[in-house]
Amino acid sequence: MKLVKLKFHKSFLNLLNNAIDAIESAEEKKIKISANIEGQFLEIRVIDSGIGIPLEIQNKILQPFFTSKEIGKGTDLGLSLSLTIIKNYKGELYLDPEHKNTCFC
Repeated sequence: MKLVKLKFHKSFLNLLNNAIDAIESAEEKKIKISANIEGQFLEIRVIDSGIGIPLEIQNKILQPFFTSKEIGKGTDLGLSLSLTIIKNYKGELYLDPEHKNTCFC
């Protein structure tokens, strides 16, 4: 059971690391994590104050082997793997396109 929990934590940590990278050059450096319970469901949002994800790559960011990072930067746990881990818990991972900054739910 601990191995499964560790995988979920790595997925969440990957979202946080991506947010940290996104605010690296931002004037205002903020990361907001929110949690909301609705019935049997828990929604967690990771929102950063970066410039957001360019429209032309938004449909690619959850695909396997896609990265917008430089070689050697990142955790090697792409968003596609995070998505797979979260789906194994019967969850969803998606980019909120309505949010002004980057917001993963």
